[in-house]
Amino acid sequence: MFRKFVYGLAALLVVGAIAVLYLSMNPDVAQRLFLKPDGPFDVASAPPAPDYKLPESWASLPDRKDPADTLIPASGYRDGQAEAQVDVFFIHPTTYYSKDSWNAAYDEDGETRELLEAGVLRFQASAFNGDARIYAPRYRQATLYSFMGDGEDEQKALAFAYEDVARAFRHFIETYNRGRPFILAAHSQGSLHGMRLLQERIAGTPLANRMVAAYLVGYSIPEDMGRDDLRPCAKAYSTGCYLNWNSISAEADRNGWTQDNKIWLNGEMTTMAGHRLTCVNPLTGTKDGKADAKKNLGGLPFAEADKEMPELIPSVSDAACEDGVLIVNPDEDRGDFSYGVFDGDFHIYDYNLFYANIRQDIRTRIGAFWKR
Repeated sequence: MFRKFVYGLAALLVVGAIAVLYLSMNPDVAQRLFLKPDGPFDVASAPPAPDYKLPESWASLPDRKDPADTLIPASGYRDGQAEAQVDVFFIHPTTYYSKDSWNAAYDEDGETRELLEAGVLRFQASAFNGDARIYAPRYRQATLYSFMGDGEDEQKALAFAYEDVARAFRHFIETYNRGRPFILAAHSQGSLHGMRLLQERIAGTPLANRMVAAYLVGYSIPEDMGRDDLRPCAKAYSTGCYLNWNSISAEADRNGWTQDNKIWLNGEMTTMAGHRLTCVNPLTGTKDGKADAKKNLGGLPFAEADKEMPELIPSVSDAACEDGVLIVNPDEDRGDFSYGVFDGDFHIYDYNLFYANIRQDIRTRIGAFWKR
């Protein structure tokens, strides 16, 4: 399962990078060879909508056993969801890269589900289980190609996926949350939807006063969202703010993160061009921070689904914000974080490399929230 999960993610990155190259050189060839659905986006042919009143429409719920409950051996961590006073609404990244349709079924089976449950929930969402109750909706995510092209079909597929997320969030707030403080968390495609959710459903409403922080990781999140009440987290104890980082090597191309990516801003889809990318360093909890590897409390390498979770590896990588991206240099002698890395982009390890620090950051911000 480990190889299936990691090589699956590696395939996404490799195919994505090659497809972007082809799109710039020969769009027609790229569309035939790489993942573009054969027909136009058509809402009438989209898979059925999830019913968020039903447990099966959620990948994780705090009152049932699921992979987000995973604990790390020899870490001293415990699952604190039963008594946690804070909730987390976690929006998963892309795990669907088929050309069969523009949007996956919310209950898509096979590799799409395996990547979500054995990968994302265990190695990303589980970081929140010590101090928050985890709610992770299944949704009709847009296929990977939606991030490669810039046509109307791509935008419609992403907007369609967002509507599921928005409905799930509304149900979460009205049925599950019941006035408690909450965290918004996501990765990659999930962070794009989280960015829009933050602007449209949280900022300027009473919900903003209950939001501990928004972890919008692994996507192009601008420093300025056009509102004074939406700002990156400046300090480790800042609350009501958002965090973002994109992990790459010093030699990696950063234009995709700083220029090309689609973002939701001021009520429309646009690109990062002309906007400064947010970087909050997960090792320091501060905007534009820098830290050596000694500050890294523990990274978490991937493992097979049927094997015991690996132990944390301390001091596995440094991290420094530089022009909006997070420059990392994992120590190969301490742990293998190379699977799925293409051209120096550590996107799939945005949570893994800093797993222990993220757990600490969550606890610190929750503590600061209660002291406001």
